[in-house]
Parts: sequence; structure tokens; C-alpha cells
Amino acid sequence: MSVMDTARTKGHLLWAGAAIFFMVAAIPVWAHAGNAKEGRKIVITKKLGNCIACHYLPNVESPGNIGPNLVKAMQAYSMADRADVTQWVRDARKFNPHTIMPPFGANKILTPQQIDDAVAYLYTLKKQ
Repeated sequence: MSVMDTARTKGHLLWAGAAIFFMVAAIPVWAHAGNAKEGRKIVITKKLGNCIACHYLPNVESPGNIGPNLVKAMQAYSMADRADVTQWVRDARKFNPHTIMPPFGANKILTPQQIDDAVAYLYTLKKQ
């Protein structure tokens, strides 16, 4: 390989690396983040998530007990597991085809942003 070919290859690699960097940087921040304050509203509002109908959540009146206690459940998840937590909310049938949990994303009960907000709130439960 000549010096010119080596330089050309390095140049192509540099351009490819720059292109990948800018593609990743262009992903909206909200695609992986959420607003925990809005998420709390979503999980306790009957017309939205209504998670309290089935799950224990702190500081709410008459939390449910059909589903897992979400404070305890969230202790098992790290930020590296965010995609799994999001999938549980979006459509839990991926993990349990017989679940009674509504597929909030698949059935468009919640928007992708609302799901991200709810997941952001769920991660605040790890501190409790």
C-alpha cells in the first residue's frame, strides 16, 4: 500500500468517524430522557398511566397491589437497564405474553415522550 493510499484510507476513516459522531449527536436529548415531575403526574393520573390502579407507589392514596411494588421493583434496575424499563411501560408483552399490564405504547395510550417521562419518574424511586 502506498503512502497516498494510506493517507486516503485514514482520511476516509476520519470522515466516517466524524459522520458517526454527528449522527449520534443529532439524536434528540429527549429521546432518552424524560421529565420525572411530568412522569409522576402521568403515573398517578387515571386518564393517563393510572399505574396506581395496580402498583404501589409512594405518597399516593390507595395504591394498588395487583402488580409489583414499583419502589421495590426499580431497585433491580440500573440506568444501563433503561431500555428494559421503557419496554415494560411501552409493551410488557415482550417480557410476559400473558401480562395484564396495558401496552401503553403499542396501543398509543401514552406518547413516546410520556413514556420517557414515566420512566424518568420510576428511576426516582430508586432513591427511596
